[in-house]
Amino acid sequence: MGLLLGDGHIQKRSINGNSRFIYAQSSLRIQHLNYFKHILELFKPYLSKNFNLKNRNFTDKRTNKIYSSVSFATLSLPCFNDYKNLFYNSNNLKIVPSNISQILSPRGLAYWIMDDGSLQNKGLHLNTYGFKEEDVLLLKQNLENMFGENSLKCSIHKHKKGERIYIWEESMVLLKNNISQYMHKDMLYKINSSPRVIKL
Repeated sequence: MGLLLGDGHIQKRSINGNSRFIYAQSSLRIQHLNYFKHILELFKPYLSKNFNLKNRNFTDKRTNKIYSSVSFATLSLPCFNDYKNLFYNSNNLKIVPSNISQILSPRGLAYWIMDDGSLQNKGLHLNTYGFKEEDVLLLKQNLENMFGENSLKCSIHKHKKGERIYIWEESMVLLKNNISQYMHKDMLYKINSSPRVIKL
């Protein structure tokens, strides 16, 4: 769930065919590559025996800088069809499922943050640029109520790319206490934490 809120995608190549999961990493710094390898290992049972990673170069039209990316795609399988139906509308645009509060767990939140989270002024931004305004609001409301009576304090910030969710500094300890155990050690910097699990 967290990966699909982040950099993961589901693709169905034919109307009556099954779906496949696609994941790409465009930041090739060592910690991001280690995290990519972790994701790749999770999906290894769903890859073909003759699987190869795909590498490509692309140019950022805004800066004219050349970047590299690495990606993989699973086999097309029935198990991914439910995720396609949850996260994509009839126009094949990615959406936030209306029942996100029931299906996003602390582990899913950890993976979402590892994909799209960034520290900002001792708080955390979740880059939700690809979602519509109503979807971003739904995600914000879900985060605020995710841990029961202990609510995360969140707000929506405007950015030139779109809207993003900000988790306030005063909520970071609560966030760490609930998701640190699910974070890859090379991604713990995104919540400004050590590899040790934080306990109350």
